[in-house]
Amino acid sequence: MSSQPKVLLVVNPISGDVNKDVIFERVIGKSEAEGCDLRIYSTTGDDDQQTIREMVENIRPERVLVAGGDGTISMVAQALHGTDAILCIIPAGSANGLSADFGLSGSIDQALEVAFEGEVSAIDAVSINGEISLHLADIGLNALLVKNYEDSDTRGKLGYAREMLRTLSEHENFDVKITTDDEVLETEVLIVIIANAKKYGTGVSINPIGDMCDGFFELVIAKKLDFIETAKILAGSTDFNPEIMKVISVEKATIECVQKSAHFQIDGEYKGLVEKLEAVILKGYVKVAIPVGLREGE
Repeated sequence: MSSQPKVLLVVNPISGDVNKDVIFERVIGKSEAEGCDLRIYSTTGDDDQQTIREMVENIRPERVLVAGGDGTISMVAQALHGTDAILCIIPAGSANGLSADFGLSGSIDQALEVAFEGEVSAIDAVSINGEISLHLADIGLNALLVKNYEDSDTRGKLGYAREMLRTLSEHENFDVKITTDDEVLETEVLIVIIANAKKYGTGVSINPIGDMCDGFFELVIAKKLDFIETAKILAGSTDFNPEIMKVISVEKATIECVQKSAHFQIDGEYKGLVEKLEAVILKGYVKVAIPVGLREGE
């Protein structure tokens, strides 16, 4: 029986536009240099989470490297929940919001350095109607954009920009009732973001006070598009005009659409129309490798 540290690499072969052969080559080389026993699994879209869970239980890897976007990373995190395996992120998707939050630039070499030599932190997740969000979920404008982009036949920045213009022309505000332990808020909104993290996959900060390890998530409630309030978010300010923008930290919340259902997405994956969301924090959900000193620098 091998006494080498075991490592599992999970690759989504159809995510993003990163050359997966390069990832295989770099991970194999790094694993050999570190004296690790490497196993590889490519996702198929058929019971991947259960298969990965069984592999983790049988192989007992110390680290599980994930090459894919936010959806793949979230799926693997759910497979690792309750184990001692460390989740290690290799940005390789169309949307890489989690890697942006962890300061990973998209460089494979940097990601591998963090995976094998970084610090380990237990991060929270948010359960939303029984589904897991590690990163950002929302109802309203952005969820409709995710749907339109998924339905389109173009990709890349040009396709994204085209669908953004289309989405802005289609979207209508809607009424919500938000209930937390401290307040009940009834208002018209453009979007309500359930934010465990700070940044979207584009790198744009949407939740300046976000901390994936603090035992809270934020509700970012935008009532309308506004250049000044958007600029404040990008600058890291929290001094918002309450008539336009509101950010609250909570451990649980209920969001009800009052008159009509709204588009809903989790971690970059469109989930359909919803009338009600129940969200609750799951503290210390999974262990993740992060760059050395990242937590001290926050």
